[in-house]
Amino acid sequence: MKPVVLALASNERYFPGLYCAVVSALTHLDGAREVNLKVLDGGISRASMDALSRLIDRLGRPARLEFVTVDPSVFGKATPGPGRSHMTYCRILLPHLLDVPRLIYLDCDTLVFRDLSELFDLELSPGKVLAAVPDSETLSLADDSRTIADAMNLLAEGAYFNCGVMLMNLDELRRQHFFQRSIEFLNSWSGKYRFWDQSAINFILNGQVHELAEYWNRASWRFDAQQNNDLYCVLHYTTSAPWLGGTWGPAQVLFERFAVDAALPVNLRSSDFKRSARRHFWRNALAPLRALAFSIASLWYQLIGKKDKSAAYEKVARYWIDYIRNAPRRRVLHRQRSQEINRMKFNLHASPLVS
Repeated sequence: MKPVVLALASNERYFPGLYCAVVSALTHLDGAREVNLKVLDGGISRASMDALSRLIDRLGRPARLEFVTVDPSVFGKATPGPGRSHMTYCRILLPHLLDVPRLIYLDCDTLVFRDLSELFDLELSPGKVLAAVPDSETLSLADDSRTIADAMNLLAEGAYFNCGVMLMNLDELRRQHFFQRSIEFLNSWSGKYRFWDQSAINFILNGQVHELAEYWNRASWRFDAQQNNDLYCVLHYTTSAPWLGGTWGPAQVLFERFAVDAALPVNLRSSDFKRSARRHFWRNALAPLRALAFSIASLWYQLIGKKDKSAAYEKVARYWIDYIRNAPRRRVLHRQRSQEINRMKFNLHASPLVS
């Protein structure tokens, strides 16, 4: 069997996520499979590199770890990503930097509870160059940028994919000069797209993406909406980094519980977590005002004949009304699920980071 090639990208700020993603992926992988782990390094400290190396040794898996230095300045004209960084664009660099036929890419804000060798061995449909899960919030190209879709003569309501988990055919992407085309796209349309390299992937590779089942990339908010703690999936923290405060709910509790067993517990007293607590308080406190304001705006636009805007504001108002109405039941369910999660034990075989 061919080694499973797994790629992630991180800097020092995102290292806790990278660490937990790697632990979860290797722990749930078929024990008979060798792993080639490629980490695109956008500024990881030597201490963190050593910690990851020691972890892999302690897990006792047949795994090769390689850190690949990246220079995101090539994306200097592109719209800056989270934290005003261009690290988010590293997915585009994969065909350019890594000389392998195919690989699985994982965002470092994921936890893996499935065997990734099943995904790595997947045969892509004819004409497809990568596999991904449809995005759970951005449902079409138009939701990213109707302007770009129209300019490229693409169906505005065409499918849109989340790129946090992908199986990528790098050979074919190189043949299509994907890296060069992506740079041109990002520089040409700077300020017009919403989701950085994910926008480039979706517009440039439109019609060439194999659709994966939702369990390969389950958004954390979908996990929070579940009635139980079923975990046979790849969980993706799409709204906020759980080691930097996160979003309150079962998915956040799960990450914190997992991080404890992975021997890299989250610092719950950090300034990031204090800011997160304040955001959660104001989200709940302002929910009634938001429901009222969006309802009034929807009525106003209806009265002046702007039906599209009225419908959009009505949709948002309905979200906040449902959020308020379901709050008591949601709190009870989340409390029950959180208690269950806190009793979980993850057999990760991960010793403390300090030798």
